[in-house]
Amino acid sequence: MKKNNHVWKIAFFALSGLVVLVIIILFMLIQRYFPEVDENHFVQKQPTTEEAAFVIQTNKARLNTLIASRIEQTPSDISYMVELLEENVQFRSAFKILGQEVPVTINFNPVVVPNGDLLLEVETFSVGILSLPVDQVLQFISNWIEVADWIVTYPSERVVEVKVTDIKVDENESMRFRFLTFDLEQDNIELEMIID
Repeated sequence: MKKNNHVWKIAFFALSGLVVLVIIILFMLIQRYFPEVDENHFVQKQPTTEEAAFVIQTNKARLNTLIASRIEQTPSDISYMVELLEENVQFRSAFKILGQEVPVTINFNPVVVPNGDLLLEVETFSVGILSLPVDQVLQFISNWIEVADWIVTYPSERVVEVKVTDIKVDENESMRFRFLTFDLEQDNIELEMIID
């Protein structure tokens, strides 16, 4: 009987020793293969001062849809539309003279300037059958239709500037846009969204 007790004691201590040994080995493996996070773990290896930039690519059809929805959301007493055509940007509206609707059509040549804004240079215009100087027509239209503050008309230069770099998406975010490409013939329009 004493021999049986002695065997059980030896087996118990051997098993206990084996369990302790396995726990020590597991602890050492965890320490070796799963080290504690050091303070440099979340530090960027190659810090940069550049902003994050994302390229947005679209086409005339999608941009026309966006422009139409924005015009629709902006209340105005005057009906007008802006449309991207095969080679130019076209502004169409009408105004009443002696009870008759007179059509106004201006075709612009779009040019991306180095800072990413878009210049719309007047190519052709018509106000009914009248022949008016372009600067007077642009002045009349800028007084006649209320547009966003990032669209600026320069009548004497025969240009409308679309300052996409001034568009504020969110007051708390430092997000801005700039045009990279505005090629109507190739149906390729690219903007860059920059987050500082």
